[in-house]
Amino acid sequence: MLLATLSYTTQMDIPKRHLSLFILIIFITTYSSNAGTNNNIPVPYGPSPPTYASSSPYAKKTVEIINDIGSIVSYHCKSKDDDFGVRSLQVDSSWSFSFRRQIFGRSLFFCYFVLPNIGSYWFDIYKEPRDSSGEFWCNNCAWKIRPLGPCRFNKITHEFDLCYPWNKNKSLY
Repeated sequence: MLLATLSYTTQMDIPKRHLSLFILIIFITTYSSNAGTNNNIPVPYGPSPPTYASSSPYAKKTVEIINDIGSIVSYHCKSKDDDFGVRSLQVDSSWSFSFRRQIFGRSLFFCYFVLPNIGSYWFDIYKEPRDSSGEFWCNNCAWKIRPLGPCRFNKITHEFDLCYPWNKNKSLY
């Protein structure tokens, strides 16, 4: 009986000895990339109001895609772990998704766009470190999809003037 009690006591002491490791594991599993979506919200006057609730490196990030083409746009956004499927976006409407950055700063979401009478292109819609550090980091990354490439909302100028070309390799699939 004494051996059984000693064995039980030793097993119960393990969480006490490694409490900080246990808390870290719980934190990581709770705040890992839980991407969510928000479908076709009209955006007549620009991006949704930015959220400045947290500047933590692991704060929730939101990516908003706004159709600025003038016709319906088909798109397919995904990451290594999340696939939002093929969707379409009405003129002057938006769609968004949220996620938490990966621990080691390797978050990447990319989208394939079919622009009527223009072509098919893909773009890294959220890419570290471009969107997570430096002068133009964002917690709410709002993009207007345009024929020459996406343009992100600049919180300094309050314009969609951070424009990038489409990725060079046209084929995503």
